[in-house]
Amino acid sequence: MHNSVFFKSVINSNSLFDSMGLLGQYLKDTIGCEQICLFLMEDSQRQEPAAYSYNMLQFDINQLQQIAVQADFFERVPDGRPLSEDDKLDGASLKETSFHTIYPFHINRNSTNGTLLLCFQSQRSLTSEELQICRIIKLHMDQLVDKIYFRKQFLRQQSYESLFNTLRMKDSFTVDHCYNVAFYSSLLGEKVGLSSNELELLKLAALLHDIGKLAIPDHILMKPGRLTDEEFDVIRQHPAIGYELLKDLPEVHDILPIVRWHHERIDGKGYPDGLKGDEIPFLVRIVSLADAFDAMTSTRVYRSSLHVKEVRKQLVTNANTQFDEQLVHQFLDIIDEQMTMRTLINGE
Repeated sequence: MHNSVFFKSVINSNSLFDSMGLLGQYLKDTIGCEQICLFLMEDSQRQEPAAYSYNMLQFDINQLQQIAVQADFFERVPDGRPLSEDDKLDGASLKETSFHTIYPFHINRNSTNGTLLLCFQSQRSLTSEELQICRIIKLHMDQLVDKIYFRKQFLRQQSYESLFNTLRMKDSFTVDHCYNVAFYSSLLGEKVGLSSNELELLKLAALLHDIGKLAIPDHILMKPGRLTDEEFDVIRQHPAIGYELLKDLPEVHDILPIVRWHHERIDGKGYPDGLKGDEIPFLVRIVSLADAFDAMTSTRVYRSSLHVKEVRKQLVTNANTQFDEQLVHQFLDIIDEQMTMRTLINGE
C-alpha cells in the first residue's frame, strides 16, 4: 500500500469495521499480529459491549468479551503491558482462548470505554519500536471513535439533519470533506487548548461550513476541469449562501461566522467580506486551515491529491497571508506527528 494511504485512512473510514480491517493488515505486516479485537461500551449501555475484530474466530471473540467485561476492560493493566496465560484477571484466564499473549490498549473517549486487543497465538515480546507503532495506532482508534461519536450526535440534531442529508444526496464528496474538516479542526482545537464546549461548537460549525454548496449547480460543483472565472464567481457565493440557509435555524448564532467567513484570509484578500487579520474570529481561522489542508490532500475530479510534504510547504508559504501564522505552526506539529506514525508503520 502506498505510504500516504494510511495518513488519511482512519478519518476516511466510515465505520469501525472498515478501520479494523485496515489496521489488522498493517499490524500483520509490521509486527506479525494476525488477530485483533476491539470492545467498546457506551456509558448508557447495559448490555454486552460491541465487538469488532479482524481475522478472529467467533469463539475467541466471545471468550475475550467475557474476560474483558470481568476485568473492567483491563483498566488496571498499563497500555502495552503483555498479558499471558499465567495472568489472573479477576478470575478469568487467557487459557480459555486460543492466545498465549495479548497486548491491551485502552479506549476512553467521550462516553465510550473499551479496549483494543492485539492477540498472538504464541509467546511474543514486542520491541520498543513495535510498541510505539501500536500506541500510535491506538491514538488513531481513539480519533475514529471520536469521529463516529460526533456523527451520531450530529444526526440527532434535527435542525441540521435534513439540510445535511440533502447535501449528501447532491455531493457525497463534499460531505466526506466536511467530516474531515471537522476532524482536523478538532485536532487543532485540542492542541491550542479549546474548552470542551468550544470544541463541540467548532466541530459542528466545521461540519456545516460548506452547506451553501447545496445551491451551486452540479455542472459547476462537479466539473472535471479548471473552472472559468465566471464559474469560480459562482463557487465563491457558497459561504454567503450557507449563512442564509442557516441563519433562521435555532441556536446557530455562534456557527454562522464560521460558515460565512471560512474563506477569508489574514491579508484581507478572501471572500465574501474581505476581513483582515484580527477581524477574522479565532475559530474561523482554525476551520480555514483545516479546510485548505483537506482540500490539498484529497483527490478531486480535476486533480490528484498533493503529497503531504508539498502541502506542508504550501502552509508555510501562506502563513500570515492566507492563514494564521501561529495556527500553521501548531498544525505543522500535528502533521509531523502523523508523518512520524506513517514512517514507523511503513519503515521509511
